[in-house]
Amino acid sequence: MSSRHPKTRRFDPCQPDICAPEWNGLSLDADAAAMRELQHASEAVLHLATQAHAAVARSDVANAQAARKSLEKQLTLARGLIDELLFGAPGESVLH
Repeated sequence: MSSRHPKTRRFDPCQPDICAPEWNGLSLDADAAAMRELQHASEAVLHLATQAHAAVARSDVANAQAARKSLEKQLTLARGLIDELLFGAPGESVLH
């Protein structure tokens, strides 16, 4: 254990878990779902960027343009999810 952490602190089963919703008031289910959605969007961006790279390497203009167009749409979606998580939307929790 690090010297920065108090060594005398014991587990208290009556104290709420730090990540429990009652501890910080956040809706963790909604945040977890939004984070999973962002993870999927990020993976799609990576996949599309890889497809675009491969098409350009093959000098396949048509597929490179198609991948680029899809990548632009997916980046817009991912950016919107990031903004929603960082800045929130009416009635939603905000991660800090």
